[in-house]
Amino acid sequence: MSFKDDLKLILKDDFEQIWQSFFEPKYCGFFVNLIKTNAKFVKSELENLNIKFDEILPNFFITEPQNKTILSKSNLFNNAQIYIQNPSSYLAALNLGAKNQMSVLDMCGSPGGKSIAIAGFIGNGADLRVMEINKDRFYTLKSNLIKFNCSFVRTFNKDARSIAHTCKNMFDRILLDAPCSGYAGFDENFKEKSQKEIKSLSKLQKSLLNAALNALKSGGEMIYSTCTFYEQENEEVVQNALNSKFKIEILPVDLFGSKAKFQTNKFGTRILPDDKFDGFFISKIKKLA
Repeated sequence: MSFKDDLKLILKDDFEQIWQSFFEPKYCGFFVNLIKTNAKFVKSELENLNIKFDEILPNFFITEPQNKTILSKSNLFNNAQIYIQNPSSYLAALNLGAKNQMSVLDMCGSPGGKSIAIAGFIGNGADLRVMEINKDRFYTLKSNLIKFNCSFVRTFNKDARSIAHTCKNMFDRILLDAPCSGYAGFDENFKEKSQKEIKSLSKLQKSLLNAALNALKSGGEMIYSTCTFYEQENEEVVQNALNSKFKIEILPVDLFGSKAKFQTNKFGTRILPDDKFDGFFISKIKKLA
């Protein structure tokens, strides 16, 4: 089965518009590194660069595609005052609702964008830990955290599933942006996955989510997110958690007035791809017991 056929099965409405969005330039998104600066300063610098922008989420801006090169050569970028990221990824971090005095974990952290955003939300010196199993990606994560003044973040080159035994009931908030097939986007680098590979990914995602729920405090909240639309990697993973020993509740995902196109069900929210947003699945989960 082809990628296009798979997408038709999953997204029956507005298919052509979504499919076409894969081949058109996207707006460049970026957030303010709140550890180093603030939105007022960033806006002033953008105006000095004669870059038109729109704040579509708290401390998150978009600008026209052609301005990405200007931004990547600017002092804002070189001084690590902004981080270039798609707004769908930022929405996952924003929905975590992490605050100072909370113990927070990012389970699959590289390259570090969501961790840097969370660090800004909770403040310098707060309790934020980040894991990454792949050694090369781990060093990329470490490098980015240092560059963006987040050296206070504790990092671990370990399999995140280990927290099921080592960190029981430890965290107030957990972000699990799980490894996935990437079946919510399409470009020249996209590689098809077999059903065997999808099944293997789903098994991994279920075990990661189970580990997260073991490590989450009662009353704590977590985000499970992917950049795929496969039900095996999204709804079925959340359903597996609902059928487990844990008592959990699925909370509504907040789009913060961003006007993102979306589909929602009892398991979470799918952000539909367009000229601003990448395709994404976000489930906000509260552990009751």
